[in-house]
Amino acid sequence: MLDKFEAVLKKIDVLFKWLCILTLGGMTVCIFLQVVFRYVLRNPLTWSEEVARYLFIWMTFVGGYVGARKGQHIGVEALQKALPGMLGKILESLANLITAVFFFIIVYNVIAFWPKLALQTSPALEIPITCVYISMVIGSAFMCLWYVLLALKVFQKKAEVTQA
Repeated sequence: MLDKFEAVLKKIDVLFKWLCILTLGGMTVCIFLQVVFRYVLRNPLTWSEEVARYLFIWMTFVGGYVGARKGQHIGVEALQKALPGMLGKILESLANLITAVFFFIIVYNVIAFWPKLALQTSPALEIPITCVYISMVIGSAFMCLWYVLLALKVFQKKAEVTQA
């Protein structure tokens, strides 16, 4: 069951990786245009800084999920590795569950705040500010799912070892 869920996530990973590439590329283009228009043409753009900022926010949460999937988030494993067998696995699972709860809290609070966000627009682009905050929901929800899956996989590995 967990393997099937992870296979689905692998397919979704491709989309997230492309989103990272596009947001980073978009940020680079916006910042380059801002520099050219401000310092070369002496006529700064009103929208480029805002677009770059919003793309950075998207890249943060989308890239956070990509980093989580690759196991590249920072963690302190000294205690976990120092504990014998099952205690280390329980601590690893607990750490993953706490991380999942953290991302769930982000998703919950952004959704709870959504009606107020829906009334706001961005200053320069005048787009709904929810276009920015949806990245927090998407990235955090997928990170929450991934860390729950990791917490469960710790015990699946233990069960497979004892059955063999």
